[in-house]
This record gives sequence, C-alpha cells and structure tokens, in this order.
Amino acid sequence: MGVDAHLHIARSAFAEISARFPHIHMVEDVGAPVELSVTVPVQPGVQHQVQLGLQNSDELYFGVSHFWLEWFPCSKQSRVSDYVEAVSGYLSGTYRILEFHTGARCVKALLQAPVAGSWRTVGSWHNLWAVLPRKRSVVELRNA
Repeated sequence: MGVDAHLHIARSAFAEISARFPHIHMVEDVGAPVELSVTVPVQPGVQHQVQLGLQNSDELYFGVSHFWLEWFPCSKQSRVSDYVEAVSGYLSGTYRILEFHTGARCVKALLQAPVAGSWRTVGSWHNLWAVLPRKRSVVELRNA
C-alpha cells in the first residue's frame, strides 16, 4: 500500500470520528511536517486540545497534552478500529488520560478505558525520566 491509500484510510478514520461527534470542530493543519495532521481545538465539548494524524506513511497518531500514541500499520483494519475507539473513548469522556509528573516534568502518561469498576490501560507513553524513583503527582485528563 502506498501513501495515497494510507491517506484514504486516515481520512476515513477521521470522518468516522467526526460523524460520532458532529458537534466537535476539527481543523486540518495544512503544511504540518507529516502526511496528515488534524487538531481538535478546545471548544464546548473538548476540554484539552487533541492532535490526530498520519505520520511515517502508515502510523495513525493521537495526542493530548503529554500523552502521544501511534497505531500502525494503518493498513490493518483492527488497528484502525482500535484507533477510532481510543479517540472516540477519550472524546466521549469515557476514557481518561493519567499523567505522572515529577515536579513540572511529565514522565509518563496512560490512556485508560473503564472495565468493571476499574481501569484498563489501552496505551502508554513515557520518557527516560520515568525509570527514576522519585515522588510523582498524578493529573487526570478527561473530556467530561
């Protein structure tokens, strides 16, 4: 599959997300240094700016604050479905992001889905500072 096919897949995924949330405005970032970039700005129904896109030819990405995660290859329908579900879960307020900070620095972030009164981690982001044993504060980001 080529870049054009991957762009079609990404645009279809964004269209599905947009159809699920017709009240949410999405802005394509023309000129971004990736194949396709879309920003969901803060607005009624969106508490934190959301970044969506296609990069490296076949990676769908999703970012909020310090959290950043990729789903690839986008040519696998199961990955696209998981991506749409993760973004939709966050936008609906069902999923949450937990950020772990050491001082002012975010060292880890988790995207979590509710499961039977608890939380299941769908994806995680961290940097090298996450391995240091330091006191951390936790910030919950939720679109609710």
